Amino acid sequence: MALPLYFGAVLEDGSGLMETMRIRNERESLGVPFYVDLQRELEARGSPEPELADTVRFYKALFELLAQVEASFRPPLEATEGAASRLARGIPAIAPEAFVAEEQELDSAWQGVCELVAGYRPDLSPELETVRAWVQTRDNALLQAARFYLRGELPLLAGEVSLDVELLSVLLNNALHPFLHCYARAVLPLLNGISWARPYCPVCGGEPDFACLAKPHGARWLLCSRCDCQWSFRRIACPFCGGDRPGLVQYIPSADGALRLYLYDCCGRYLKTLDRRELIDGRSLAVERILTGLADLAAQQAGYR
Repeated sequence: MALPLYFGAVLEDGSGLMETMRIRNERESLGVPFYVDLQRELEARGSPEPELADTVRFYKALFELLAQVEASFRPPLEATEGAASRLARGIPAIAPEAFVAEEQELDSAWQGVCELVAGYRPDLSPELETVRAWVQTRDNALLQAARFYLRGELPLLAGEVSLDVELLSVLLNNALHPFLHCYARAVLPLLNGISWARPYCPVCGGEPDFACLAKPHGARWLLCSRCDCQWSFRRIACPFCGGDRPGLVQYIPSADGALRLYLYDCCGRYLKTLDRRELIDGRSLAVERILTGLADLAAQQAGYR
């Protein structure tokens, strides 16, 4: 589902400063629910590229759906027990087996996401119907799939039941996003002062799929692809494999310098990064990852993933 960038390469020469971990969710301190805020910003900013118009429409509808889940879901208190201890041992705060949600809530989010994807990508209808049919044949199928997803074992499940793992991952990522975001919000107060220097999310274990360089000195913050939390990570190292050998990292800046497309030859990955030092406004990273969709296509066409 990645979408369509332009732009000439520059070698990365900034080391950045590593900070004591702070985990934050953008702008919720203003009292606006997270997905309502994202929907409003996406509406206000519109589509910067004609090729992204359909994608923007999809995410507007998706954020409306996710806002409904966010408004009603409350993680059980026991899910946060032991979070500080887990983090101290380098383990994400939320254990996959501790993730729970009412079957009706999960199913409502799942069905809504499936309907949106079906409308956006009719070419995926056969694979989509296969996945939806499988969910209906098993008790607690979505909860079990969610735990496989959180453990990073979704390919095992997809192979076992002959499902398209890429499609299943897209559907679960979108359907589980508001649940995991609510879990993260519940965990945040427990995490103050805990050091974290790992390339995976301290809350749910997800990989980053976006980042920013913060004012004033360019410290790097990674954005979790699963729950939208942010954590600081040293700037020169690859946020996927940790590689930091000179010459294996380069970035391609956009024309206005606000976006950098980092290319990691140590593992063949890429990461879009918003340089907030170049901006006056306070753009949300969760919205910016959508509006920079052409950068994904550029990186993938160059052989990065």
